[in-house]
Amino acid sequence: MEEEQKEQKQQTAANTLCEECREKASKYKCPGCSVRTCGLACVKAHKQRTSCSGKPNRTQFVPISQFDDNRLLSDYNLLEQIKTVADSARRTRNQLRAYPNLRLPYHLQHLKKAAAKRSTKLLLLPSGMSKREKNQSRFNLR
Repeated sequence: MEEEQKEQKQQTAANTLCEECREKASKYKCPGCSVRTCGLACVKAHKQRTSCSGKPNRTQFVPISQFDDNRLLSDYNLLEQIKTVADSARRTRNQLRAYPNLRLPYHLQHLKKAAAKRSTKLLLLPSGMSKREKNQSRFNLR
């Protein structure tokens, strides 16, 4: 009975040791891979040795038996962040999209009309893009 208690204490002590230096008691746990470390030097050494980003994988599969309120909140926050990024991308895309025909510069209106008469679909890059600014294509009305 006493031997079992000693083994449990040794296992607990082994679990609380820093997994990088194996000298000091661990104070921190890596959110990405759950490695226990004692301080900043060991954290940096761990990240360099294992190429760990220190960030948890928020999209990994979690069995229903391990699913709890914290996991649900984490999933909800992830979905909110994704929605924010998608909204931002939509707004940016609307700002950069091609001008409607009425708002096109005069020389591009003529170019687009001439292409349409020849049954050619002309696609223009959105304004603000460097290749659009460099493009010198013109239609000579003469």
